[in-house]
Amino acid sequence: MKYREIKVSIPKDFAEDFSALLDEWQVAGYYEILFDREEPRKPGEEIISDNTPIRVYLAEEDTVSEAKIWIYLQTVAPENSFAEARWIETKEYEEAYKEFYKPFSVGVFWVVPTWEKEDWEKNQVPEKKDSVPVYINPGLAFGTGHHETTRLVLSRLGSLGLEGKRVADIGAGSGILSVAAARLKASKIVAVDIDPNAVRSSVFNRDENKITEDLLQVEEGGFDHPLIREEEYDLCVANITFAVLKANMDKIAALKTKHYLFSGVITERKEEFLELLKTDVGGRLVYEDSRNGWELIEWTR
Repeated sequence: MKYREIKVSIPKDFAEDFSALLDEWQVAGYYEILFDREEPRKPGEEIISDNTPIRVYLAEEDTVSEAKIWIYLQTVAPENSFAEARWIETKEYEEAYKEFYKPFSVGVFWVVPTWEKEDWEKNQVPEKKDSVPVYINPGLAFGTGHHETTRLVLSRLGSLGLEGKRVADIGAGSGILSVAAARLKASKIVAVDIDPNAVRSSVFNRDENKITEDLLQVEEGGFDHPLIREEEYDLCVANITFAVLKANMDKIAALKTKHYLFSGVITERKEEFLELLKTDVGGRLVYEDSRNGWELIEWTR
C-alpha cells in the first residue's frame, strides 16, 4: 500500500488548530517531530523554532485531504508555512522514524523502541535497573513519547499511585500512556481512539509489553464510547488538543471520575481551558506543569 507523505512546517500558533483539522478529516496518520532527521544534530539536542514540523500521511485513495491542507496553509500562513509531498510505501515510513527514535528516560520510565528491546534488556546499566520500561512502536499513530505533551503526562504518572486503580486513556494514540499505567500496576485500563491506526498500534504495543487484554482493553471511539461513558474510573487521562477538549466539555463533565489529567493544551489557551473546567466540570486545579509552550493540567472535583 502507498501513502502520500506531506511534510508541513507551520507556525506554532496554528499547529493546534491544524492538528484538530487533521483529526476531523480522519487522515491516515500524522505526527509532530521535535527535530528533522534530515538535519545533522548532536545527541540529545532538541531544535526549537517558531514553526512546528508535522508529517501527515494520507491513504492512497484519499484525494481530498491534500487539497484541504494546501488551502489551509495558504489561508492562515501564506508567507511562513511550507509543505511538500511525495508518495511512499508503508515500509518506508516505518523505517524512517527508526532513525531518530531511540531509548530515553522520562520520569520513572525508560521508553524503548520495540526493535531495540532485546539489546536494551541485555545491556542495562545500573542507573536503568530500577526504572520502568515501556516498549513502543508508534506506527501510524501519535505517541512516540518525544512530544512535550506525552512527556508531561509520563512525568506525572509515576507520582499518582496508580496501583490497583482504574484508568481511562482517551485519545490513546500509540497506547504509550496506557502501557505506562499498566506498568505502574493499575488494575484496569481502557484505551480509546477514533483513529483505527491508533487502535491497531495500541494493541500491538500492549502485546509487545506482554500486557493482557483483560488488563488493558483497547477500543475504537472517544468520549462517548460506552466503556468510557458508563464505567467508573479513578483517573481519566486525555492527551488531546484544546479544540477537541473544548468541543467535548459536556462529555468530560459527565465522566464518572473525580480525577483528570489533561495535556495537549498550549499555554496561550491554558486560562481559557481552566475556566471551562471550573464552569462545566467543577472542582479545582491540583497540579500543573509546562514544557516548551504545552501544559499539563491535573484536575479533581
